[in-house]
Amino acid sequence: MIQPNAPKQPTAEELGAALTGKQLALAEAYLETFSPAVAGRMAKYENRSNATRALKHKKVQAYLSARMADRCMPANEVLARLSSYARVTGDLLTKEEEYEVPVFEARPLREKIDALQARVGALNNIDPGLLKNRIEATQAEIAELEVQLALEPGATYQKQVGTETRTRIIPSLEAAAENGVLFAVDGLEYTQHGLKWKRVDSVKALELIGKHHKLFTEKVEHSGTVDAIIGIDFIMPGGDS
Repeated sequence: MIQPNAPKQPTAEELGAALTGKQLALAEAYLETFSPAVAGRMAKYENRSNATRALKHKKVQAYLSARMADRCMPANEVLARLSSYARVTGDLLTKEEEYEVPVFEARPLREKIDALQARVGALNNIDPGLLKNRIEATQAEIAELEVQLALEPGATYQKQVGTETRTRIIPSLEAAAENGVLFAVDGLEYTQHGLKWKRVDSVKALELIGKHHKLFTEKVEHSGTVDAIIGIDFIMPGGDS
């Protein structure tokens, strides 16, 4: 509990004003890099030892602590952000999309052979010389189907007779924006297949919140045989151990 007459803690600005220019430059460089060696070079210290020693100075440490306290996120804000991630469900990041798929039905193989023979006749009527390769390829296909039909008189083939509309669930940045959960989108990347991204792990956020509330009990199981001699010291009433 803070006492009413407790002295007011100095601010980071006040603590910084108490440093020399070189100490302040070193502290600021350290806050950027968290490396005594790099910070020392940036602040023009002769060597790492001098920079490390300067960073341990009481006034410098007080300034660094105050600056880090300003930077740190309060515990309630950490929990609030984790809760936001944990509440993001898949339906907030996806949308329904319609797409067409072909519909097939089994038809007699003779029907396909007749259609191919009609195509050969049409190609011959157009220009047999110019379309020679296509005509020969179609005739070769007819020959293969005739063999198949001879071996299996009741043979059929799959003929497309139309299409049907289906729906699927796809990730959607538009849906995320509309639902106000763009903060849960991570790793945006444009690839040859379009925009690629992933969502923040909401299960991990739930685990961290659960640990904070001590909802989980970790149990350690031991197996195997251990041979040991255990010594026990007794403390006698009125005596020493």
